[in-house]
Amino acid sequence: MKASPKIIELRFTKTLILIIIAICILPFILQLFGVNFGSINLDFSTNGENVNLDHNLQDLILNNLRGTFTHLILEWTAICIGIATAILAFIQYRITNNPTTPIIGGALLCASFIDGFHALAAVKIINSATENENILPFTWALSRIFNCVILIIGVSIILLQKKRMLPKNGRRFVLIVSLFMGSIAYLTVHFTAISKSLPTTIVHNSFITRPYDIIPLILFFFLAVYLLPKFNKKENNVFSSALLWSMIPAIATQMYMAFGSEHLHDSNFNIAHTLKAISYAIPFIGITLDYISTHKKEQIRITALKNAHYAVSQKNKELEQFAFIASHDLQEPLRTVMNFTQLFKEEYSDKLDQNGITYLNFIRQASTRMSLLIKAVFDYSKIGAKHEVTQIKTNKLLKNVIAEMHHVIAESNAEIHFKKLPKIKGQKTELRILFQNLIANAIKFQKEGTTPKIEIKGKDIGDFWEFSIKDNGIGIEKKHQDKIFSMFQRLHTKDVYEGIGIGLTHCLKIVLMHEGKIGVFSEPNKGSEFKFTIKK
Repeated sequence: MKASPKIIELRFTKTLILIIIAICILPFILQLFGVNFGSINLDFSTNGENVNLDHNLQDLILNNLRGTFTHLILEWTAICIGIATAILAFIQYRITNNPTTPIIGGALLCASFIDGFHALAAVKIINSATENENILPFTWALSRIFNCVILIIGVSIILLQKKRMLPKNGRRFVLIVSLFMGSIAYLTVHFTAISKSLPTTIVHNSFITRPYDIIPLILFFFLAVYLLPKFNKKENNVFSSALLWSMIPAIATQMYMAFGSEHLHDSNFNIAHTLKAISYAIPFIGITLDYISTHKKEQIRITALKNAHYAVSQKNKELEQFAFIASHDLQEPLRTVMNFTQLFKEEYSDKLDQNGITYLNFIRQASTRMSLLIKAVFDYSKIGAKHEVTQIKTNKLLKNVIAEMHHVIAESNAEIHFKKLPKIKGQKTELRILFQNLIANAIKFQKEGTTPKIEIKGKDIGDFWEFSIKDNGIGIEKKHQDKIFSMFQRLHTKDVYEGIGIGLTHCLKIVLMHEGKIGVFSEPNKGSEFKFTIKK
C-alpha cells in the first residue's frame, strides 16, 4: 500500500510580508527626508516661467520623442527578461545545487544592469560628463561588449570546473563570482559616466557604420562556434541549449548595427533592439522549461522517496513488533529451563557424577547466553521507538556519557580527548547509546598493558555533521570491516573479549535513523577510527 504524498501548503513568510510593508512605507519616509520622486515636465520658457502647451504642440513633441519611447520600451523589455532569467536561475540553484545556472544567470543580470545604464542615459535620467549624442551609441556598444565578455567569463568558469562542488562550497563560489561580475558592471558604469570624452562610434556613409559593434559581433561568434557548444555538451540541458541558440539573434543584432544603422532610432537600429530582446527571451524560455522539468523530477523523486520511506517504516514496525513479541515470549520458557536446571542441580547434585554436573553447567551457561541474546534483540527493537528529535549539545552529551562510564574509564586509565563539537538535531537517548558503544569498544579492544587513548572530533561537511572516534587499539583487518556491523558478529571468542556482538549493530541502526552513514578505517595493531554522519 502506497502512502499518499503529503501536501505542503505554501504560505508567505513573515519576513516576506514585512519586506512588502517596508517597500510601501519607505517612499513616504524618504519624502519626509527631502527625497523627490517626481518627474514634472521642465519649464519651456527661457525666463523660467511655466508655459501652457496646447494639444497640437504636445502631440508634436510626443511624435518627435516616438523613437526615444520605442528604444526605451525595447531596452526595458530586454532588461526585464534578463532580470527574470537571473531570478529563475537562482531559484533553480536552490533545488539542484548546481552552480552553473546562477553563474550564467548572474552574468545575464550584470549585462542587464549595463543595458539599464544605457537606457537611462538615453532619456537623461542618468547624467553623464559627456554629451548625449556621443554617450548613446557608445553605451550601446559598451553594453554589447560587456554582455559578451561577462558571458565568456561565466561560461569559462563553468568549463574549468572538473568536479562538482559540495553545496556549501558551491554557495560560496557563486557568491564570490557574482560579486566579481557585479563589481565589473559597477566600475564600467562609473567610469563611463564620469568620462568627459567618449569616442565617436558611428561612421556615416560607410560599409561598417558602427565599427565598435564589430567587437561584440566577433565575440558572439566565438561564443556560438566554440565556447557554448562545449558548455552545452557538458551541461546537456534545455537552458544550455537555449543559451547556444540565443547566439543567432545576438549575432544578427550586431550585423544590423555594425553594417546598417547610421542614426539613432533608424530602421536597422529598431530591428537590432528587437532582436536583442529576442536573444534575451530565448535563455529565459530555456531556464523556464528547465525549471519546470527540474521541479517535476524533484516532485516525482520526493513522492517515490516518501512511498519508499513509508514501505520501509511499515516493514520496520512489523519486524520490531515481531522482535518484541518473540523476545518476550522466548524469555518465559527460557527462564523455566534455567530455573528447573538450577532446581535439578540442587536436588540431585549428590546423585550425579562429575560429567553430569558439567553437563548441567553447560546447560546453565548456554541458557544464560541465550537470555542475553534475546534481551539484545529486545533492546534492538526498542531503539528509536519514541522518535523524539531535539537540539543536542554534543559536548554536554559526551560529558554525561563519560560520567556514566566513570568506573570503566578509571579501571583502564583511558584518556578521552575532545574539543568543541557541533550542536546537532537528533534523538538524545539513541545518540547517547551510539557514543557510549563506540567509546566502550575503543576501551575494550586494547592490547594488555596499553592505556586507551581516544580522540573524538566533529565537523561540518555540508548537509551532514561528521563525527570520528579514533583509538589506539588492536585494530581490525580489512576483510572483517564490513561484517562487524551485522548482528551477533564477533571477531574474538568471549573468553578473550566479553560481549555478544550487537553493539555496532545498534550503532548502525541509530546512524541510519538519523539519515547518515557509518564506517571504520583501521589496520591491525594500529588502532581504529570510526566515522559516522548525522543529517542536519
